[in-house]
Amino acid sequence: MGIPFDRLGWLFARWGHRTYPEWAEPILRDWLAERPQRARIVDLGGGTGVLTRMARRLRPGLDYWIVDPAGGMLRYAPEGARTLAARAEALPFEDASVDGAMIGEALHHFTDPQAALAEVARVLRPGGGLWIYDFDPGRGVGRWVYWGERFVGEPANFFAPEALEAMLEELGFAIRAHARKGRYVLTATTSAERPQEAVPLG
Repeated sequence: MGIPFDRLGWLFARWGHRTYPEWAEPILRDWLAERPQRARIVDLGGGTGVLTRMARRLRPGLDYWIVDPAGGMLRYAPEGARTLAARAEALPFEDASVDGAMIGEALHHFTDPQAALAEVARVLRPGGGLWIYDFDPGRGVGRWVYWGERFVGEPANFFAPEALEAMLEELGFAIRAHARKGRYVLTATTSAERPQEAVPLG
């Protein structure tokens, strides 16, 4: 079953921005401010580019890429952003070639989130950043979202922020967490001293 994303691009393009709470925007603004000039920013599971639109408003002039396996979603991407039909678990980018990765309300849709995060660690440059927004399946509105996605047949790979922090720490990220009423934002940074390596998770 699952959500037919390939046929629902028009819906996400029209209403997708409503899924982001107001408090997440300044966290995104501050995260973008830490990225270098002309940085390559990859929006994973980016769909119609809702998060990229917000990011471009907050920090124009960066090289934004929207990556999603659903071509029907990418057709609604904003003009000027690059699009790429691909899965987060197998990114077609060279090692250490990306300055920042964003995953907005998409990690729980990934078939293998651990593999996707390892790919992010591989493609990020030393000192590169990761921005994740998602729902906590054990708190507040996150409980309802979790059970709703399970009902429609989605992977529903939700993580409590503490569990996701532990996964990212294994990959060498330093993390900052912001959580409110079943939603959270994690911002993470790779070490500027070490070379990037994808660390397999057990």
